[in-house]
Amino acid sequence: MNLTTILRLPVIAFLCVCGISSEACTTFCFHNKDQLIFGKNFDFYMGDGQIIANKRSISKTSFPMPGEPTIQWTSKYGSITFNQIGREFPFGGMNEKGLVVEQMYLADTGYPETDNRAGLAELQWIQYQLDNSATVDEELATDAVVRVSKHSAPIHFLIFDAKGNTAALEYINGKLVVRKNGDLEVCALTNDTYNNSLDYYHSVKDTNMPTGSSSFERFAIAGKMLGNFDVSRPVDYAFGILSASAQPELTFWSIVYDVKNLTIHLQTRSNTNRRQLNLRTFDFACSSPVMFADIDTNLKSAGDFKPYSPSSNAEIIRRVFRILSTKPLFANLIPKEEEQRALATYPETTHCSRP
Repeated sequence: MNLTTILRLPVIAFLCVCGISSEACTTFCFHNKDQLIFGKNFDFYMGDGQIIANKRSISKTSFPMPGEPTIQWTSKYGSITFNQIGREFPFGGMNEKGLVVEQMYLADTGYPETDNRAGLAELQWIQYQLDNSATVDEELATDAVVRVSKHSAPIHFLIFDAKGNTAALEYINGKLVVRKNGDLEVCALTNDTYNNSLDYYHSVKDTNMPTGSSSFERFAIAGKMLGNFDVSRPVDYAFGILSASAQPELTFWSIVYDVKNLTIHLQTRSNTNRRQLNLRTFDFACSSPVMFADIDTNLKSAGDFKPYSPSSNAEIIRRVFRILSTKPLFANLIPKEEEQRALATYPETTHCSRP
């Protein structure tokens, strides 16, 4: 199998990110002096997934993208991520410094052309940021050395840190557009550009709450509810926003990050019990095994995670593509077995840089 065949994988497989439809995914954040809350609905055609406890001090070389420079790095921080297409390619997560990175589909995305910076697949870009950045400012500074590859699926990002800083990142006409802190009148993103979403929000701000589930309506629902945020029960209220903006047939994961307390709260369509993970209870030293858990498990602590294995990684990738192969939208886009294997075995190219 030649390299070009393997490199077809990110272009196709990562189209799974939050679905191809514009009716997919909602994020928002709220902060005051006492609370730092970030919410995410993952809307797609299936909810299989894993929660990965990623280690610090892991040396990595980026998964190669067609014609793009690669980069090597060693992770500075441990993180908890939510993965559907295998370890090292998360849909989102939070690191031990409280940085949250999440993504949503955006059809209007236009990535930069290849240059001397490393081009990362969009999901590995998320892991790179969680590995290396403690704050929004540090994340923004990485644009000098890495960028999302032009071969990636079209998405935009909402980023939040433990200082209460926020940034929305969009790639429009080949340029990175950043809106940070005060530039985000409404701290939310759905599946249209921030400018277009904000225009719609202004048009309905003084009317009744929208009742539909379009990208604009979900943005407006989040904006209106953020304006009346109940600080006496922040996590419950955040789940209320996620419930109000959910899509009955598509919302599979609802995640609330309590950044100040370094905890993650989770509900899934297959397990509506609310589960909580405290990042302070995880051992992120690379001398200990990488741990993972099925996303639908009744998790109570880090002790409910089990050691990662290459076979478990390969199995979820096979399962995800097997299910997607039954969906007409994806039937002709499923990677070949050897291409899936290239993605599944990528974590074995990483290693602990300390004894």
